[in-house]
Amino acid sequence: MVAAYGALLLLTLVFKGPVLKGPWLFLLRSFFPNWKFFHAVGRVPHLYVRGFVGGKAAGEAPSEGWTDWQLVYPRRARSLGDLFHNAETNLLLAQQNLVDHFWADLVDLPDGADARQLVSFAMVDRLALNNTLACWPEATQRQFELRMVLSDPKDTLGNNPADSETMLTTPVLPCQR
Repeated sequence: MVAAYGALLLLTLVFKGPVLKGPWLFLLRSFFPNWKFFHAVGRVPHLYVRGFVGGKAAGEAPSEGWTDWQLVYPRRARSLGDLFHNAETNLLLAQQNLVDHFWADLVDLPDGADARQLVSFAMVDRLALNNTLACWPEATQRQFELRMVLSDPKDTLGNNPADSETMLTTPVLPCQR
């Protein structure tokens, strides 16, 4: 069985056919990781969120404004326990896989098409909303941004604007579930 699967993979690599597209394929690809990171080294998609915090607390002067952009997936320190139970990291990897699929959908989007019609946009929008409210529960508005960030294993890049390129910035969206 494993040999037949390997032979099938080899055949698909050697004999390339037409690219299959369709909304029903989106459901199937959740079973498979996005292997596009093998195609090129360089910029990788990162999701950033920010919130608009407005209003005034009791006894305080009014304060409002946009927060700084926050990276949704900062790297997590590994531990020995992760070898046996690693649910949190698996969830983060699945969410990053969603961001990778969203990036691939944006690249494949025809010129002039609206990214908000993509299923992956709706899923990333929900992910961004949850992260915005987790960081700033009092936020009334939000935005998210997909940036192509130059990969760096030491995490020293990403703070310099030359290290990233903004691929998509959403309009201002409400913070409601």
